[in-house]
Amino acid sequence: MTPRTRPPTNAGFTLTETLVALFILSILAVAGGSLLLRATEAGKQVRDREAVIRELDIAQAFIRDDLESIVPRGSVPLDGLGEPLTLVGGETNQTDSLVRFVRNGWINPDRAIARSGLQTVRYIVTEEGELVREAYLRPDPSPSTTIARRVLLSDVEAVELTFWLDGVPSAYWEGATTPPADVLPDLVDLQIVLRDGRALTISSLVGGMPS
Repeated sequence: MTPRTRPPTNAGFTLTETLVALFILSILAVAGGSLLLRATEAGKQVRDREAVIRELDIAQAFIRDDLESIVPRGSVPLDGLGEPLTLVGGETNQTDSLVRFVRNGWINPDRAIARSGLQTVRYIVTEEGELVREAYLRPDPSPSTTIARRVLLSDVEAVELTFWLDGVPSAYWEGATTPPADVLPDLVDLQIVLRDGRALTISSLVGGMPS
């Protein structure tokens, strides 16, 4: 008697097993995609935060360097009218700027150009909320004088200045070349409030000698 032979079996997956495997793979794909999106978003937030910090650092560096380089040298207004003014800013009608002054230290390597190291600088806040630094390429600018313009901060809501002299604060400064207004403050505080509620406070000593 010959033994019965078993019919051959297929070594494949059933439809149910295939569907289960696909279901598990889809879950893993969704989870992996969510993790990738979260990692991408986290990376973007870190880059945005770094850009904001870098912008604030650059703005502080410009403001501190300018204030520390102010000199008691008068500058004639752009219209050529009125007496020369030194440092003017804050709650005053003597300037349409946030603050305006003459500073020293304009770099001129090897005296390549026949000019001094003095220049007039002013800060303004535009209607769009930009804190802008404007540097005139001469201490007594005229309407045709070249201006180096740089946006330091965006989304600025308000800027308050406080000028300190001998421990006494003032919301404005009106410096001139004649006594008793021919002095500079000891310290200037800037309180910059951004539209997102953040606030930046900059305190800087004032001073320098004209060349």
